[in-house]
Amino acid sequence: RTQRTIQRNLDRGQRKEYVPLNDRRSEVDAPPSVIVVMGPPKVGKSTLIRSMVKMYCNHNLSSVTGPVTVVTGKNKRVTFFECPNDTAAMLDLAKVADLVLLMVDAKYGFEMETFEFLNMLQTHGFPKVMGVFTHLDQFKTMKNLRKTKKLLKHRFWTEIYDGAK
Repeated sequence: RTQRTIQRNLDRGQRKEYVPLNDRRSEVDAPPSVIVVMGPPKVGKSTLIRSMVKMYCNHNLSSVTGPVTVVTGKNKRVTFFECPNDTAAMLDLAKVADLVLLMVDAKYGFEMETFEFLNMLQTHGFPKVMGVFTHLDQFKTMKNLRKTKKLLKHRFWTEIYDGAK
């Protein structure tokens, strides 16, 4: 009888002990990564955002208006911003961007707005930058395409850093 009483008291004491659970809400409530899609007009910014939304959540967007937030994994969200050709908007987006997709029309090359935006990025913390060349299908010969890609890539490297993607 004494043995049972001692065991019972130990069991009751162990039930009162508190083991804190991991707070998993902090991962879910983390702010989404901000991806800024920047480029001159008619280069394919909206098309890129629409195709990313289609890839992640299988929805078709008719038009991209404002920021678009997409759930990319269990605990990961991404917000896409389409950067207009306005200096104030470029400055605001340069301050909050985590990743910049720099769209360049390969037929035309780099434009002045692109260089202005890169300067703004350099003064505000310089996030990760990826160059995306569009309208590559408009080249007639593969030799001309390779030459243009090489020139654009080297110009991109001189503006950002060697080996930038």
